[in-house]
Amino acid sequence: CPWQGPYHELTVHEAECTHPTKTGNELMDILDEMDQTRKKEMQLYNSIFSLLSFEKIGYTEVQFRPYRTDDFITRLYYETPRLTVLNQTWVLKARVNDSERNPNLSCKRTLSFQLTLKSKVNSPLECSFLLLEGPYDDVKINPVIYHFAFSNESNETDYMPLPIVDSVECNKLLAAKNINLRLFIFQIQK
Repeated sequence: CPWQGPYHELTVHEAECTHPTKTGNELMDILDEMDQTRKKEMQLYNSIFSLLSFEKIGYTEVQFRPYRTDDFITRLYYETPRLTVLNQTWVLKARVNDSERNPNLSCKRTLSFQLTLKSKVNSPLECSFLLLEGPYDDVKINPVIYHFAFSNESNETDYMPLPIVDSVECNKLLAAKNINLRLFIFQIQK
């Protein structure tokens, strides 16, 4: 049974749990699903370990600060100050619920982010990157590796989802004065 909860609720859960009455086939389906989840996690971690063998790796702490647009209906967005990683200058931007018109009317919260290269480059800069929780935050972020080839003509990624576990975790981030994360960039050598 995949239930997780406080110890004092265990007896209540055990009394209501349907897992002991499931058939062997139903349990095998559940176990197969758990195996697939574990395989995906292992593929992700193997990809991260592979990235750690790259020659050029950089990381930095990033602090998103809240800003508001001057539109008729103001929108909240976040931006970092300029930061230097791998001898290049970068900026991260983030928006809530993909800048939907009234995010306050929804209890579901998401954050998406965009990485922008501010430096001029002589040749395309192909990178893998990921955002993780910072050293002093307790927000739960599932690591996701993104890829992009930066150039002078194409210097910013699309907005990509920040893989926060759920809306509760996202609301924790949004309630904070600043959002502190850690950015890793891996330069792909050709």
